[in-house]
Amino acid sequence: MEKKLILGDFLLSITNLREKRRKWGEILENYLADFAKTAKAKKNWKTQVERQVCTIKTWFSSQKIVYYGDLTREKARGYAEWRGKKSASTINKELLRIRSIIKFAERFLGQAPNFAFEKISVSETSENTRLVTPFSIEECKILLKWLKKYTHFHDMILLMLLTGIESKAATLMTREWWNIKEKMLFVFPQKISGVIDAKTQHRARKIPISGTMFEIYKRAHIFIENNGRRFNLKCQKLFKKCSLQTGIKNIHCHRFRHTFASQALSAGFDIVRVSKMLGHKNINITLKHYADFVFSESDAGFEGMVKVHKEWVKFLNEKYFG
Repeated sequence: MEKKLILGDFLLSITNLREKRRKWGEILENYLADFAKTAKAKKNWKTQVERQVCTIKTWFSSQKIVYYGDLTREKARGYAEWRGKKSASTINKELLRIRSIIKFAERFLGQAPNFAFEKISVSETSENTRLVTPFSIEECKILLKWLKKYTHFHDMILLMLLTGIESKAATLMTREWWNIKEKMLFVFPQKISGVIDAKTQHRARKIPISGTMFEIYKRAHIFIENNGRRFNLKCQKLFKKCSLQTGIKNIHCHRFRHTFASQALSAGFDIVRVSKMLGHKNINITLKHYADFVFSESDAGFEGMVKVHKEWVKFLNEKYFG
């Protein structure tokens, strides 16, 4: 591999001598323009991509990387250290973005292959992984009660607690995802990803429609404000207000996804079932990052935990609307 990488850097240097050298500033501008024109769900992703590109641009500047040929394997190895205490997930997403930009430059701007970031990633550890604590049952009750006056957000958050869907799915969801005849919610019926991006950012899956989910569908509040708007950003403003009035700290959409996973596992759901509902590649991701047994809801050990959460999950799925 190292021979391939060294050869790649050598070929790139030769190419730059023969052709007009492109600056990274120009390449990044072209990439953003292309992304805005061609990527699906571009309105929802544009802010995130622009933020990543801004970070990458700052790193280029700090390393005195001006032209395409200035990017070397040696400099690439130092990216994670430069990012400091950022989470492994954040850094790996930025590394993926850089590789996507390099592929774009190669395919559409006529630049030579560059292997500088090939196989570079950050392993997750307890120090660089963001730990997400699920809400307790009591906190869920308080939050849902507080959200009742905001019908769109109430029903969407309730749906997250019932299914574990992510905020991006909530933003992009349409009526076509709901197959009432088959009693199935098809999350991302077609996988959605950026045209240039190497990684598929969403996983298609099917989730059975429970009684409460059917009521949510009939109420139709979840479709009123959807229409491609940035659901997560609106939630952040609402959750700040909610936190001040309820005293519950660190409220964010992804935490409801973790709450679904942990409460379902604590209620006795099969881990394979939970993992498939979340759209994970395998159960190891679910167990490592999302789901854990919650014993704090009962002092009667494992059986008490299962009983409490089973009753709670049954209430959410069948009796929430009475």
